Amino acid sequence: MKNKNTHYIVFFIVFACGVVANFMPWEWSPLWVFSVLALVLSFYTKKFLSKYYSVLDSVKKRIEIDELTGLYSRYQIQQELSQLILNCHAQDKKLAALVLDLDHFKTINDAFGHEIGDKLLASVAQRLVFVCPPQAVAGYLGGDTFLVLLALNSDQGKSDLVTLSKSIIDHVSQSYLVDALTLNIGCSIGVAMYPEFGLDAAALMKNADMAVYRAKSAGRATYYFYDGEMGKQFARNVRIETRLRQALQNERLELHFQPKVDLITEHCVGMEALLRWNDEELGRVSPAEFIPIAEQTGVILPLGEWVFEQTFRHILEWQKQGITVPPIAINCSAAQLKRVDFLPKLLMLLDKYKIDPSLLEIEVTESILIEDAKSCAELLRQMSHLGIKLAIDDFGTGYSSLSYLKDLPFHYVKIDQVFIRNIVDDKSHAALTNAIISLSHSLNLKVIAEGITSLEQLTLLREYGCDIGQGYLFSKALGADSLASDPMIVALNEQAL
Repeated sequence: MKNKNTHYIVFFIVFACGVVANFMPWEWSPLWVFSVLALVLSFYTKKFLSKYYSVLDSVKKRIEIDELTGLYSRYQIQQELSQLILNCHAQDKKLAALVLDLDHFKTINDAFGHEIGDKLLASVAQRLVFVCPPQAVAGYLGGDTFLVLLALNSDQGKSDLVTLSKSIIDHVSQSYLVDALTLNIGCSIGVAMYPEFGLDAAALMKNADMAVYRAKSAGRATYYFYDGEMGKQFARNVRIETRLRQALQNERLELHFQPKVDLITEHCVGMEALLRWNDEELGRVSPAEFIPIAEQTGVILPLGEWVFEQTFRHILEWQKQGITVPPIAINCSAAQLKRVDFLPKLLMLLDKYKIDPSLLEIEVTESILIEDAKSCAELLRQMSHLGIKLAIDDFGTGYSSLSYLKDLPFHYVKIDQVFIRNIVDDKSHAALTNAIISLSHSLNLKVIAEGITSLEQLTLLREYGCDIGQGYLFSKALGADSLASDPMIVALNEQAL
């Protein structure tokens, strides 16, 4: 079927059959019958093959070229990459693979529909072709991801790729007019180099993917070059995720509780629940390392539920032992608060352990207020009506809008320890801390300073009028079993008598 002369072959075979039949001892000659048959079969065979090869060419073109963007398809760009690697190996050249991922494309798809999203992708592809040098090869990997391949000449290096990356980001990030809608979208770029960081197509694309992920983590609308350390870190992150899931299933995590202190009386007025993890393989893993990984992988959801339940269990055990328990603060991630079942599950746990909501304080970061302000505001109001205290955590490091303090039912503002750490030596940090405290007091909010480690910091914070502090100057985070013997908790219980 692959031979384009098949119709001629069919004709001559049938005609030959007629010639042979002509010499057979028949009463009449069938040559004319076979001749007509040969012509008819030849005509229809040619027609069929013409249609067959037309369909075959169309399918081949669809495999090679993406219909939506007009760029090479995922399959074909991978073939092009493999061929370029062979060419660069033979010519001792370097090759750059640039993975381009659009920022917040899903938001546009959700807001305006997939048809608008598809048209936007086609426009992005056009700009990508325009801005890339003629020798570059561009393809569409699917979703909101593109791949650009560029074999470097001997006089080209990393600086040329930096220039190209910046130019792509600049052109892609300009406004688009799609069906009378003005749309804005940015992009992040990850770059991996052959032969340093990938000897085949799969390895090079995997490393470029890791680099674009790092670019997004760095704030998006930027570029990042893959290096060897990134691969090691990625492998460690994967291991941390795997071990964290196992630790959660096997109850290998611990909750510690750090006292919060009234800066005037130095009495304990609350505690913060803090996760601690000492893994058999990884050793002691800092929350600063495993919490972001938990948020990125979705482990934060079951982890958050575990923290709430363990906290309530401890409260119940302390109460049975006759220990006066101050309010306990729990950090909540944006992923937790976005879940529609967050509050029902919380209420179920409060009822299960018979915990007074006034013993609970929820700490949220400013980012959730930016991402989903309307639904978040309603959730916070519902929790406040139940008697749960609310605090903005790490204030000053995020988007810091005064409207959050004015319009939402917060009780506390928690100043990030980055400011407290340098408050004595850095006048700008001291001024900002003072301003935050003054602003919060004018809005009838109390201020918590975390990370207090010295008397000099404490003196300044008292001078500024800060209400509550926490840090190693007062107490480290305590295990649940040792809490009853802590001097601050002992003093708290003596006051209650």
